[in-house]
Amino acid sequence: MKRRIATLSFVVVSSVVFGMTPPLALSAQSNTNKSAKTEMKHSGKEAENAGKSLGTNVKHGHVVKGGKEFGKHTANSATHAAKGTAKGTSTGAKKTANATGNAAKKTGNVAKKTGKTVKKTVTP
Repeated sequence: MKRRIATLSFVVVSSVVFGMTPPLALSAQSNTNKSAKTEMKHSGKEAENAGKSLGTNVKHGHVVKGGKEFGKHTANSATHAAKGTAKGTSTGAKKTANATGNAAKKTGNVAKKTGKTVKKTVTP
């Protein structure tokens, strides 16, 4: 009887612990990188880790494991580089659009002033 109570209480406690707590996101990559610069930094660090893991594993005689780790780190590096490129180009496009809009406004204002001046000059 005591064993059944202990088993039942263990099941209840474990279900509460695993069921009620939110699952922890334990991914290898972080999505909190704010800028293209940090994404590119992470890309370089991943490439460095790729070479280190390959070299260490080959040194210890684990060639296949080294290749697998190298591939994983290389994929993460490419992912970070792609994110950085996307963020950089979108930021550049926004800045170009803003500059173009400002230049158009200034050109329009100058054209209005020129038109008013010409109108004043021509009107008797």
